[in-house]
Amino acid sequence: MLIPNEIPRKEPKVRIGIILPSDGIKILRCSFSDPQCYEIETSAKILPSCKNKKELNIEINDNNIIIPELSLKDKSIKLIPSILDENPFVKINEVPAGRGFHWEKKIDLSYWGTIEFSYFKKNIIVINELPLEKYLKCVATSEMSAICPQEFLKAQYIVARSWLLANIERKHIHLGFDICNDDCCQRYQGILNTTKTSNEIADLTFGQVITYENKICDARYSKSCGGITENFENVWVGNKISYLNSINDTNSKGISYCSTDIVPESSLKAYIGTVDDEGKYYRWIYRINNNNLISSLKINFSLDVKKVLGLNPTKIGASGRIIRLEIIFLNIEDSTQNIEINSEYEIRKILSPTFLYSSAFTVNKINDEFILEGKGWGHGVGLCQIGALGMALSKKGAKLILNHYYPGAKINTIYNK
Repeated sequence: MLIPNEIPRKEPKVRIGIILPSDGIKILRCSFSDPQCYEIETSAKILPSCKNKKELNIEINDNNIIIPELSLKDKSIKLIPSILDENPFVKINEVPAGRGFHWEKKIDLSYWGTIEFSYFKKNIIVINELPLEKYLKCVATSEMSAICPQEFLKAQYIVARSWLLANIERKHIHLGFDICNDDCCQRYQGILNTTKTSNEIADLTFGQVITYENKICDARYSKSCGGITENFENVWVGNKISYLNSINDTNSKGISYCSTDIVPESSLKAYIGTVDDEGKYYRWIYRINNNNLISSLKINFSLDVKKVLGLNPTKIGASGRIIRLEIIFLNIEDSTQNIEINSEYEIRKILSPTFLYSSAFTVNKINDEFILEGKGWGHGVGLCQIGALGMALSKKGAKLILNHYYPGAKINTIYNK
C-alpha cells in the first residue's frame, strides 16, 4: 500500500476497493477475457489456470468466500494474471457507481490486475491491485470522457496521480486498500471507457505530478466550480493551503470557463462520461418541499418537526458555497427551534435524498416549498473539471490549466518507465 508523505522513485502498485462492505453484496458473478491467463490463489493452494471456466460465481458460505464451480473455500481468494503482456482482464457484474449521489447505479466493469475477494462482516469485499499507471489510464476516462481534448486529459492524469500519491485522506486504510472506486475518492470504472488514444495520452504524463514546496500537491478537484473555486479550509478540516485558494475561473473577457458560453449544455453530456446524468450544472434550480425536509431532519437528526420555517445561511465561502446553514423549524409542540449544519457536504446531503449538486445556492420560499437557485457541481476546490475542459477547448495547454487552478505549483516527473 502507499506510504503517506513518501515520494516514490519507481511506479508503485495501488489497491482499490471495488465492492465495499457497505454495499451489502453476498453474491457476485465474474468472467475472464481469457481464463488461461489467470491463476487462482487461496491460502492453501494455487490453481495454475481457470481453463474451461470462463465464468465464476463468488458467494459467501459459513463465513468464507466460496467459488462453487471450483470447490474453493477460503477467507480470501485471488485471481492473479499470469500472462501480463496480453493485458487480460476480469469482468465483474453489477458494480455500484455513484454511491449516494443522484446518478447512483450498477454497471458491469472490467479490470486489469489482481482481483481479491474477501469475507468481511457477512459481506463480500473486492480489491483490485495493479500498477498505478494502469489504474490512472482508467481514472481520467471514468471521471470524464475519453473524447475530451488532449490537453484536458493530460491535466486530469497529472491531477489524479498527484491526489493519489499525496495520500492525505486515507479514508479506507482500515479495509486494506488505498482508495475506493467511486466519487468518495476518484472514479475508477476499470477499462470500460479507455481508448488507444487516451492510453497514449496517459503515457505522455507517465510519473508526472504537481508539487509545491517539494511536496506532492493534495490536488483536489470537482466537476464544476460554477465560476469561482472555493478555499480548501471552507470545505475540509485543516489549515489554509496556498495552492487551494479561491480563484475566479474566468478568461480575459471575464467569461467563466465552466459556463455554457464556452461549454454548451448541449455538448456537455458527451464530455462528462457515461455515468453522470444530463443536467444543468453551471446554473440550476432545485425545489424541496416541507414534507421532504421534515423527513430528512427525522432521518439525520431524529428530530420531530412539525414545519420548517426557514433556511438561513450563516457562513458563505468565497465561491458562494454555504458553509454553515441554520434550519429554523417548529417542533411538534409549536415551539420555534433551530439546528445548524456545519459543512457543505452535510448541507448537500440533508437537502436532497440524492445529494444536492453543490451548496452554492440562494434560497427563496414560496408557501411550503423552498426553491434553491444554485451553481456548480461538487465542492469547488482546486481544478474545476468542466472549467479545465473549457480551457482546453479554448486552446489552453495542460501546464497553463494546472497553473490556473493550482497557483504556484510546478509539474515534476518523480519516476520514469
